[in-house]
Amino acid sequence: MFAIVTGASTGIGAALAKMLVKAGHTVAGIARDGDKLSALQRALGDRFEPHPCDVTDHTVFAAVLRHIADAHGRIDLLVNNAGSAKVMSIADTTPEAFRAMHDLNVLAPATAIHTLWPMMTAHGDARIVNVSSLAQLDPFPGFFAYASSKSALHLLTVVANAEGEPHGVRAFTVAPGVVDTPLHRALMPKGIPPIDGLSSTLQPAEVASLIAAIAEGTHDTRAGWVLAMPAPAAVSSLRRWIIEHPGGGVEIVS
Repeated sequence: MFAIVTGASTGIGAALAKMLVKAGHTVAGIARDGDKLSALQRALGDRFEPHPCDVTDHTVFAAVLRHIADAHGRIDLLVNNAGSAKVMSIADTTPEAFRAMHDLNVLAPATAIHTLWPMMTAHGDARIVNVSSLAQLDPFPGFFAYASSKSALHLLTVVANAEGEPHGVRAFTVAPGVVDTPLHRALMPKGIPPIDGLSSTLQPAEVASLIAAIAEGTHDTRAGWVLAMPAPAAVSSLRRWIIEHPGGGVEIVS
């Protein structure tokens, strides 16, 4: 299998790259930090290909993706993992801040899907994984820009899966709860205390394991869905939210 993973230098992306390479697959890792990508290549060997790139520079990003695709001839797995989060009240969310959040969390994945779509639909048996967040379902106050970007990201999944199904291309949204990554630690330096002795955060490798299982076809019956992955302490609250919001909180009014 050949995979492209964005945000591959740290956190979920790095954990996934390690997992896939260990399983004998080849990974093209994309991230802004070339030094961290090079360090990962030294650790993983030639099956990991570093491609330093700012995914919000959409012209350059598309060119990098085309280069990778042409070099390998097929893309079995695209993981849109690069993203950012920032807690901002509505009053503090300027149009510029809102646009920047969506540029990284939505437009960059859309660029990747659009650029690689001809190749993926041509050879089929390919999967797209968009890494979202439980914030797309039940956001905290202050996630006006972030939650809306992750909700939009899931709709990319829905449409890509619908259009890709006749060609053997499946798309999935993975929505973890709080993951112990550098991004999370920057947002919440004091962390989140355990609840009832259970962890309220996930480890990057836990999320990476789910994505790896998707890549192997384990969850093909849930293509087009949100695969929610709360930390143990958050399972009961997520189940309660689902019960209280049947159908995703949609009511048909006639």
